[in-house]
Order: sequence, then C-alpha cells, then structure tokens
Amino acid sequence: MVRRPALTPLVAALPPTVPFVGPEAQERDRGGRPFRARIGANESSFGPAPSVMAAMRAAAPDMWMYCDPDNFDLKTAIAGHLGVAYHNVVVGEGIDGLLNLVVRMMISPGQPVVTSLGAYPTFNFHVAGFGGRLVAVPYENDHENLDGLLAAVKRENAPLVYLSNPDNPMGTWWEASDIRRFADALPETTMLIIDEAYGELGPDSALFPIDVSRPNVIWMRTFSKAYGLAGIRCGYAVGEEGFIRDVEKVRNHYGVNRMALVAGEAALAD
Repeated sequence: MVRRPALTPLVAALPPTVPFVGPEAQERDRGGRPFRARIGANESSFGPAPSVMAAMRAAAPDMWMYCDPDNFDLKTAIAGHLGVAYHNVVVGEGIDGLLNLVVRMMISPGQPVVTSLGAYPTFNFHVAGFGGRLVAVPYENDHENLDGLLAAVKRENAPLVYLSNPDNPMGTWWEASDIRRFADALPETTMLIIDEAYGELGPDSALFPIDVSRPNVIWMRTFSKAYGLAGIRCGYAVGEEGFIRDVEKVRNHYGVNRMALVAGEAALAD
C-alpha cells in the first residue's frame, strides 16, 4: 500500500467536486463537438470595448514583469469611479477570489453561513472548503427571501450571510430600499456580502448605495460580466477601511496579473 503525506481532516473529508463544470470539459465529454453557444456562465460574447483591447495590446510587451502588488492604479480608478477612498477598495481574482478570502476570514469549522438554496455554488464551495456549515433558505416567488435569510441569521447566530442582487440564477432583484432594510436589521456581528456581479445589468434603483461607514457590509463587483472581461479574472470589493485592511492581511498580493490591472482600469475609463 502506497503511503502519502496526510491531508488535514477537513480537506480529506471533502468530496472531489467543482462548483461548475466548464463548457470545455463538457465538449471533451461530447467527443470534442463544440457547443453552438456558451450561455451557462453568463459571459458577454460582445467582449471588451475596443479601447480596452487597445490598452491590453499596448501592455502585452510588459507581461514579463510582475503586477504592482498594491494594485495602486486600478484601486485609485475604482475609488474615483465609486466616490470612496483608496483604502476602502481591495482588488482580487474576480469575485470568486474575494469570496474565498472573506469566508476564510470569518468562518471557523462548524460555524453557520446563511445563503439561498440554489444560489451561487462557488460561494458554497468556499464555505465547505473552510469547514463552514451551510444554512440554505429557499427562494420565494423567484426572489431571494430576505425575511427568511434574516430569520436564519438570527436563529443560527450566523457570522456571515450571502446575497446577490441582481440575483444569479433567477435574474430577479430587490430594490435598494429593501436591501437597506435587510442590512439594517442584521445583527452587528453578522457580515453581509452583497454580490453585485450583475449590478450594471439591472436597474440603478437596485444598487444599494455604498456606505463605507458600515462595518458589517461588503460590496463585491466584477469586470467579468458587463465589461466583457471574464477571462482576465479581476474583481473588487468595497467596504469599511478596517475590514479592507484585514483583507489585505490574507490576500494574494500577486494574484491579479498585470494585464488584468490594465484592462480593468481601461474598462472603467471607457
């Protein structure tokens, strides 16, 4: 019997699953026959703006260099775009990478995490990876059930709750006033992740105004959807300065590549 180095009990007990099976893997299973359309991941087939492609082409010769580990230029551009301070922004490898960091920061093995039943599976993947106990609340009328989520948070004394608005997969949304009511009712000890990956694709009235004085809310956005840059893996989170400073303690400082930083800045400017 071949012996191998031992994994932690948590990782050894995890099933060998991935949150999404990509179209490439499915095409291989189909004997290499390509799909006529890629719609499963909601990629923008329009791609990035011409100005963004030009900036990426111009930056290509510099790819021999590492990125700026502070992500200074992109963070400054995001802060100016949103009207917040530089220290209220952190950049990561898409929202997926940022979700991983927040779960890692907030959840110890066995602690409850509240989300909607059938919501974004990658978030659930990270919760399982850090040993969290997922508490799932069913949708109601094709919307995430805000009252049900709040009740679950209070019942479980959950330190973390996840909400996407507009929602994936339903495509529905709550108005900002409803999100504010939900956030105001949460215990101070519960962190709310608001995933706004589809924020640019919904009505402005659905965007809960960013308020960096709230220590228990973090907003997440991405360049993957409306900006047509899913392949570069770049997103950002905005929140209270103290919490963002804590994210900086654990993030991968070279995780967002130089091309992604250039593309993100150009996309905001377009």
